[in-house]
Amino acid sequence: MKSKDTAEQLPSKHIVLLGIGHTNAHIVRQWGMHPIPDTSLTCLSDNGIAAYSGMLPAVLAGQLPPADMEIDLVRLCSSVGARLITSHVTGLDKTQRLIHFSDRPSIPFDVLSIGIGSVPSVDGVQVSGDSLLKIKPMQTFLDRLATALDAAIIRMQHKAVNAAKDAADDSGRPLKIAIAGSGVAGMEITCCLPPFLRKHTSLPFSLEVVTRSADILDGVIPSMRKRVLDVLQQRNIPVRTGKTILRADDDGLHLNDGSLVEADLIIWATGASHPELLSQLDLPVDGRGFLATNNTLQSTSALPIFAVGDTGTIVTEKLPKAGVYAVRQGPILWQNIQATLSHEPLTPYVPQRSFLKLLNTGDGHAIGEWKGFSFGGRLAMQLKQRIDSRFMKMYRVPDIADSSAEPMQCKGCGCKLGGAVLEGALTSVMGNSATALIKQEDMDDAAIINTSAGQIVASTDFFSNPFDDPYLAGRVVALHSASDLIAMGASVTAALANVVLPKGESNSQRQALHELLAGARLEFEAMGGSIVGGHTIVGPRWEVGFTVIGEPLSEALLRKQNLAVGDILYVTKPLGIGVLSAAHMRSQCRARDYQTLIETMLQRQHPIAAIAAQLGINAGTDITGFGLAGHLIEMLKASQTSATLYLNKLPILPGTARAIESGIESTLAPDNRHIECLLEATTANIARPEYKVLFDPQTSGGLLLGVSPSLASAFEQRIKDAGIGPAIAVGEVISPSDTGRLLNIK
Repeated sequence: MKSKDTAEQLPSKHIVLLGIGHTNAHIVRQWGMHPIPDTSLTCLSDNGIAAYSGMLPAVLAGQLPPADMEIDLVRLCSSVGARLITSHVTGLDKTQRLIHFSDRPSIPFDVLSIGIGSVPSVDGVQVSGDSLLKIKPMQTFLDRLATALDAAIIRMQHKAVNAAKDAADDSGRPLKIAIAGSGVAGMEITCCLPPFLRKHTSLPFSLEVVTRSADILDGVIPSMRKRVLDVLQQRNIPVRTGKTILRADDDGLHLNDGSLVEADLIIWATGASHPELLSQLDLPVDGRGFLATNNTLQSTSALPIFAVGDTGTIVTEKLPKAGVYAVRQGPILWQNIQATLSHEPLTPYVPQRSFLKLLNTGDGHAIGEWKGFSFGGRLAMQLKQRIDSRFMKMYRVPDIADSSAEPMQCKGCGCKLGGAVLEGALTSVMGNSATALIKQEDMDDAAIINTSAGQIVASTDFFSNPFDDPYLAGRVVALHSASDLIAMGASVTAALANVVLPKGESNSQRQALHELLAGARLEFEAMGGSIVGGHTIVGPRWEVGFTVIGEPLSEALLRKQNLAVGDILYVTKPLGIGVLSAAHMRSQCRARDYQTLIETMLQRQHPIAAIAAQLGINAGTDITGFGLAGHLIEMLKASQTSATLYLNKLPILPGTARAIESGIESTLAPDNRHIECLLEATTANIARPEYKVLFDPQTSGGLLLGVSPSLASAFEQRIKDAGIGPAIAVGEVISPSDTGRLLNIK
């Protein structure tokens, strides 16, 4: 999402980073300090979180919490003004300089840096069953390990039952885990795995290492190797060297000498192999499938494409795949990206010939090597922790310490005109005169137009674009603009676009508009409609919206004034969209929370509205700019009823309470609280985050439905059967209060 209120301009040049590992992360950091004028930075990753491999063993051993090894790409990219896309890349168009995706339009690049790392090699190994677990991707390894461990225990128990039937004594044996690979990663996993196992199971276990190398830790000095072997011997962890794995299955590892290493779980930490995507890019590769580069890190294709870290192989060097090289490549890549854009000579990367090696043994100690000497102990571990922490600190976005600074104007529904101002203007203009086109009491979410051919339902909506991704913006604005029709139980048949594009070169404007309309088209077609026209102008910033036209799904539309005493109030999306959007503008929305936020905004509501219409439910609205409290008050006024809401039943998005407690809120929230005089709440309830979220504006929010108790069970079951929920009961409609308070908060 965007965070600046200054005039926007579409950049003419585009830097794209495919993968955010050690090297490309340096570019993101530099971008925050020295952005290049008239240029955009886009980061492509399959996950909103990147894991620092150097700290995984410490997390595995329980020495550090998982968050310590994570780089939050959502917060990092937001803080530097870079776009983050987490879609699956499928290939390149080298001629047009486009990157293709599986689920969204292609994007252009002027300079591309590819750093997607490597994967453990399974070349020549027949893999079957469910026991093999690769250590990459590392950001999901711990969760995958926990799941795989549970499955391994079940498999072991099944084997024990079958053994008992065969009169074999297999009961009481330990859980057997094999580690394939004896490099630094394999050895650290082996050393640091026992604390994880003891935390997750009370069963006894045994570990065994298998490697085709003649010795463990190929490339280290003999004294360091001996130190590690001594640790393994002390822990009774055998190592089989010089063995080639032919097959891996639920029985274990089948070796080239005919032996079987029995294993309930196999952890695969073998040597580096190229990710499959590299074979789909049509770029020169080395003999192992990694991208071939010259000493400037540029692809040997001579295109403005760089390959860094494990992904690239400098054809004039013989370097192992090690993260330390990737870290040192960062400054050279930054120089060469700038040089490419300015058509200047590139700078060669000169790899270091020796570097510090440190291996975590999982017990508070580490073993190291430096310039021909080995060492070990607690001081070595402290040194490793200092180095790792210093690296991670460069990519952490600090939590806000002071929320009293002047708030940034929110976008999306957060830039909507306040309800009090709007109501006053409409009342003064429309009044209740006989000449008014629409009586104030008849105003609803959408206009109902009677024609000779029947009724037409129409509405319009637009807002300042809150996203730096036009495709995502198109999807969200389509859903949001159609929300008024959906909430009234109408279909969507046609939409007319209203777009203000920022200034920029024609190619940039064309690309941005293409992505925006492609996203909107996806959502309108899913609703059964299509984009039939529109209007575009150039202005100081993105403004996007649609006029949407449709038809009633049934004879009785869902109306605000149709609430009845006894109706159960349902909401169909969790709340907190506005506050999390405001948090993201401040780079304070965590990656997992942001992912849930976007998923929530993209949840289509027309299937729920269709079920409501089919069941004869006739009271509803959408929860958008005025928040749940504001839109419910509108319904209560129109229906001349009151209601009770239960705070403990309100669904709120993850991270919402934390953001509210940090003092973050949408800039529209204060205006939305003008209706608080109509609410009845205790001081204790007013202090709760759930109360504050009642006034939170929801961009592409859910529905608010009043459902008769006689229909509630059928409604909930239909929603459940369709798998399109949830629909959460949060309150009920009651008789009007004598106090003038329309909404009782409990």
